[in-house]
Amino acid sequence: MRNPIKIITVALFLVSIQGISMAQSLDDQTMVLQKCIDLPELQQYYPLDGAGNPDQIYVMQYSATFSSDLNISKSGKQVVFMSREDIIKNKVKAYFIFRSFEISGNLATANINYFYDFDNTTMQSKMVMANVEMNKVGSDWVVSIINLKGDTK
Repeated sequence: MRNPIKIITVALFLVSIQGISMAQSLDDQTMVLQKCIDLPELQQYYPLDGAGNPDQIYVMQYSATFSSDLNISKSGKQVVFMSREDIIKNKVKAYFIFRSFEISGNLATANINYFYDFDNTTMQSKMVMANVEMNKVGSDWVVSIINLKGDTK
């Protein structure tokens, strides 16, 4: 009888550790993704609303996909995660695609394409590519490397 109790106890312990790890992972994902959205180098490309503030920010759920539990915002507006079909259907003029997004220990990397100034007539947009590397310092993530390419101003 003791063996089944030990097995159940160990199994419950492992499940609880996995839950803690997942929570930390979601926290890290939220912080890293928020830092990517807030990169000073990208701010000049964001569309502006009528008051001159950054308009709604969109992230296409492709190649990297993100949990709906992530609480990411810009200028008081929640970042909207959309499928490719919804981006096209809603004629979104500016959006992020994260080609890769990885967090391993104290290192995070992201390969980002930011499409902006979409023209409905020509069906063309401009694109800035950003390769970002961050290191975790204490409980914060700090950008250590950023490289921009593409239609930069």
